[in-house]
Amino acid sequence: MVMLSKTTLSMISLVGVLRHRDDSARLAAVENLKNQRKLAMVARHDPSFAVREAAVLHLTNQKIVSYVALNDEDYHVRLAAVSRLAEASMIAYIAQRDPDYHVRLEAVRRLEDQQVLSEIALYDAEWIVNNEAIRRLTDRHKLNHIRRKHISMLAHKAATERLRALDELEMASPDENPEI
Repeated sequence: MVMLSKTTLSMISLVGVLRHRDDSARLAAVENLKNQRKLAMVARHDPSFAVREAAVLHLTNQKIVSYVALNDEDYHVRLAAVSRLAEASMIAYIAQRDPDYHVRLEAVRRLEDQQVLSEIALYDAEWIVNNEAIRRLTDRHKLNHIRRKHISMLAHKAATERLRALDELEMASPDENPEI
């Protein structure tokens, strides 16, 4: 007779639940799953987008998170993956190329790179993504360029308002090296 530890038994039952037909049972199992390998398998292969999304939110392996962010068919899962990404270049890539504007918008919200933000503000097809990129810009030269070059009056107005807000911030903060 083989004796199995309590941990081994719970792991066996967890694996069984991960193969369960019911999405909610698999979702509950993922919430308690700590094993990164199993989370990666679920994130990449579960038939339910909700289960894949939950698995991604527990992943720490950036290679798997990047893979899911680039390749999952469902935008909800890619959105969750973008929220877990740590590499700025991967976030920038997704902000510029994901087919769904929700995912691009989330990536833009995590960007700091002024050049990438400027390009997105000028060329993204969705106004909400353009506007968020403009809102995150702090480079006055790039904001002025958007005011001059963007075909949309909304973008022109947003860039003008952002420049005004930067001016107000600058005027409100005291000089760090006041001259006497």
